[in-house]
Amino acid sequence: MRRALPLTLVLALLAPAAALAQAARDRIGTLGDLSASFQALADKVKPAVVQIFVQGLAPGRGLVDASDLLSAQSSVGSGVILDPAGYVVTNAHVVEGARRVRVLLARAEGPGKGASSILGRKGRWLGAQIVGVDHETDLAVLKLQGFDGGLPHLTLGDSDAVRAGTLVFAFGSPLGLENSVTMGVVSAIARQLRTEDPMIYLQTDAPINPGSSGGPLVDAEGRVVGINSALLSQSGGNEGIGFAAPSNIVRYVFEQIRTTGRVHRGEIGAIAQTITPALAKGLALGRDWGVIVSDVRPGGPAGRPAARRALPA
Repeated sequence: MRRALPLTLVLALLAPAAALAQAARDRIGTLGDLSASFQALADKVKPAVVQIFVQGLAPGRGLVDASDLLSAQSSVGSGVILDPAGYVVTNAHVVEGARRVRVLLARAEGPGKGASSILGRKGRWLGAQIVGVDHETDLAVLKLQGFDGGLPHLTLGDSDAVRAGTLVFAFGSPLGLENSVTMGVVSAIARQLRTEDPMIYLQTDAPINPGSSGGPLVDAEGRVVGINSALLSQSGGNEGIGFAAPSNIVRYVFEQIRTTGRVHRGEIGAIAQTITPALAKGLALGRDWGVIVSDVRPGGPAGRPAARRALPA
């Protein structure tokens, strides 16, 4: 004859299963909240991201006749509106050799009123004028024509506060795919693409591909911490090594170009060189890191007698 289990024992047996089910529901809810946060971030950033179409001339091969010295070219890149009056920052190489620049504003995503397609409405085409270009930082500033205010825009964050591991999102038009978003982290800060290069970059594993150049790299608050500029690849595609110009450098260049049309830099006329272990050994230096003044330009500020006397021993 079977005996019924006490009610307290039944409840004790069911309690762990119920707790596990509730924990699973809590995890699903947390993931849903995280996904909603990412969607809200994309909705905030995308209206300020533009696609840039460039038509211009490039050096030809010149093998047939003089008319072959120049050839027509077209290219596509990305940019971000940083001022509601229509000032856009992008990469200098995006607008290199441009004779005509057109900008496609972000489209209204999702079905519009009375529409049945999820593709949404196409964005608006605008002409753009190149305000200025700075080749040292590979940055350029454009002014959208026909606008003096009211455009969606993003703010620049503090790239000095970014650390390895910071969550970031890259926006742009990789391979011409308008207004795409990818996610990753900052892999490293203050990267040089070439030895002795004066420009430094944020390194990220957020996928960046051709066409992403000029788009913003934003943090979890939607602030621009970099401008996507380059990728390091052996195959030509993304391999998780992308580079973005830090926002503090972007701010310096953007404000000067918008105000004066060019970037003004001070110069002391001293040439610095990175200290390597080989250099430290050859010069019998006390350490194998840092920089050393390897030369001084004659007639420059650092080469003047007063400047030489002021240099510490």
